[in-house]
Amino acid sequence: EGQNLATDNVTVIEGESATISCRVKNNDDSVIQLLNPNRQTIYFRDLRPLKDSRFQLVNFSENELRVSLSNVSLSDEGRYVCQLYSDPPQEAYAEITVLVPPGSPIIESRDDMVNEGNETELTCTAIGSKPAASIRWMKGEEELTGEATVEETYDRMFTVTSRVRFSVTKDDDGVPVDCIIDHPAAKDLLAQRHLEVLCE
Repeated sequence: EGQNLATDNVTVIEGESATISCRVKNNDDSVIQLLNPNRQTIYFRDLRPLKDSRFQLVNFSENELRVSLSNVSLSDEGRYVCQLYSDPPQEAYAEITVLVPPGSPIIESRDDMVNEGNETELTCTAIGSKPAASIRWMKGEEELTGEATVEETYDRMFTVTSRVRFSVTKDDDGVPVDCIIDHPAAKDLLAQRHLEVLCE
């Protein structure tokens, strides 16, 4: 007799909802329950002993216990346990991973204006994300290579700073430099500066 109990890992953005599904095939009237990472019972059949009302029952049948968790925070991350009181008892594990998008990127330029032929430096910072964001640079249509430093700020949260240096020509005057943030919890996050070049 193999394992009749199955569940899935869940990845969720902070503040959104996660759904945990404990599925049973060929259930013989055994009780299903869901435990949190501290092994406290969230649902025992369709009853919720846990006082956290962010957990709500979505579906309960002999083949499935499905529970939603709203307004997910970083502290909800961890290994949830589906249990089936069969003989012998069975367990399946659902890992909840919480993603935190970075704040709006901050772009700073060392020089307000650059003389043509000189080098300039720009810095871009993406604050407070999980996992760490990656930063790309574009000068007009051209991709630039930046140098990134990653700092773990507190509990699994990261701040990333990227620095880019390049020499300017008079053709760079008015050209936009974009700092583009890549992160699984964020879309279309970028900051932009226009170059001002003084011609000799």
